[in-house]
Amino acid sequence: MIKAGEEEKLHIAIIGRKNVGKLLLINRIVSQELFIVNDTPGTTTEPVSKAVELLPYGPVVIVDTAGIDDHEFGMKKINKTFKAISYADFAILVLDAREELSKSETEIITNLQKIKVPFLVAVNKVEFGINPHLLTELEALEVTHFELSCKENAGIENFKKKLIHLLPGEKKLL
Repeated sequence: MIKAGEEEKLHIAIIGRKNVGKLLLINRIVSQELFIVNDTPGTTTEPVSKAVELLPYGPVVIVDTAGIDDHEFGMKKINKTFKAISYADFAILVLDAREELSKSETEIITNLQKIKVPFLVAVNKVEFGINPHLLTELEALEVTHFELSCKENAGIENFKKKLIHLLPGEKKLL
């Protein structure tokens, strides 16, 4: 749901499985603790939006979506995630570097491509190694990705530069 005063700002949906580092990535990108990071899986059940300054771009709204999975309850969350995506101007899909793409993640990628919502894929937790099948799957889907470690703050600046470069609309350099 869009709150008063957020209508004109660019909306960025952050999507991914439970505990892949979605909120830590956002906190790193905006250089503040915008969201409280919690190791307990499934703490976000509904999309949550927060307005923030994304420097040097300008004001945006970050929409945190529930962690997705392929179980029955997870499918309800996925439907809410798809709805959040339909309102988003841009999306960030966060993946765990150790895992292969799930059915839900593949559906999200193909849905983003189909409805032409620009997006970036962040392959997080590279400090533990990267699953070679994941890279093959992303290549097959023709998806550009960034390998990073939110925990070690590695690769974040390059990801942020690319994000700001790809954000639609007029850049409001501050």
